[in-house]
Amino acid sequence: MIKIDDDDNTILKITRGDSTSGYNNKVCFVSPIMDMTTETLDYQVIQPTDKITFVVHEKKKYRQKEIFRKEYTLKDVGVMSPTKYPDLVLTKEDTKSFPENNKPTIYWYDIILNDEKTIIGYDEDGPKKLIVYPEAEEE
Repeated sequence: MIKIDDDDNTILKITRGDSTSGYNNKVCFVSPIMDMTTETLDYQVIQPTDKITFVVHEKKKYRQKEIFRKEYTLKDVGVMSPTKYPDLVLTKEDTKSFPENNKPTIYWYDIILNDEKTIIGYDEDGPKKLIVYPEAEEE
């Protein structure tokens, strides 16, 4: 099961071994853009060939040790049309690569577009958190 906190930045719960596919487990993100002339907020259109990188770090060891990295394009995962709301694609095998623990573990994460723009990451509001719960057989 995957659950997002009300702040929309914390992936409040992901169980090790779960995927982000299926109606109840979808995780999408946006890249806000402020139009200063009209003072309106919109979202960047992500192209099927844009590279999305999801990086997870140990809590409080930001940039020191990566726990997980996944790079993909929307085209790689079958999305052929531009979108403002791309999915974060994690397979069962991806989430099984998180360390086995017998308790929930907090990590920090970034989502980067085309190796040049951090869409979601540590900012003035603090770190973006990912809480990974153990699989049932690990408890």
